[in-house]
Amino acid sequence: MNIGIIGAGGVGRALAKGLTAAGHTVHISSRDPRSESLFTWKEEIGHTCTVTGFKEAASFGEIIILAINWNGVEPVLRSIGAGVFADKIVIDLSNAVEFTDSPQLALKEGSAGELVQQWLPTAKVVKTLNMIGESKMVHPVFTEGNPTMFVCGNQQDAKQTVIRLLAQLGWNDCIDLGDIGRSRLLESIMLTCLLCEIQLQSFGAAFSLLRK
Repeated sequence: MNIGIIGAGGVGRALAKGLTAAGHTVHISSRDPRSESLFTWKEEIGHTCTVTGFKEAASFGEIIILAINWNGVEPVLRSIGAGVFADKIVIDLSNAVEFTDSPQLALKEGSAGELVQQWLPTAKVVKTLNMIGESKMVHPVFTEGNPTMFVCGNQQDAKQTVIRLLAQLGWNDCIDLGDIGRSRLLESIMLTCLLCEIQLQSFGAAFSLLRK
């Protein structure tokens, strides 16, 4: 499958490495695709990953992953153009969080996932992977058990495709929470996890849903 990643920071690179290892062809994008650090990193990944610009990656991908900081999401999407995303699956990893005295959700109503769907009305936006750090996004291993990943989005077929993709990245316990309006729940889980990590001074945590 052809996958475009918008953003070449730690999250984008971790996912690019995991997806190419799973057999997908990836275009990862940056404002400066010719940077020396990206060139060196790409040489380590191999020929199934290409470094390019934002619009090129979005045009290439059957699935597009948003892996940029929240403040950059809207301007980058507008620079690409909503039409490029039409009928494509867009995986939204963003979190609208502000850091004042302590981290809190920046949006008082709605969610980042809902806004992305609003900005890309003809895309199939699926919210997931936003509550986990980059070091545990691919093949997460925890001595205390199997972590749970949540997804939400308006199109059932898109969510099933994303769940299969998550399974290839090592997420064997995925739960569909419903439509894109449930994004705020996922973003609240991320904030809860972050506050726990700060309180415990132990980072790289995940949530697991325990059953009887």
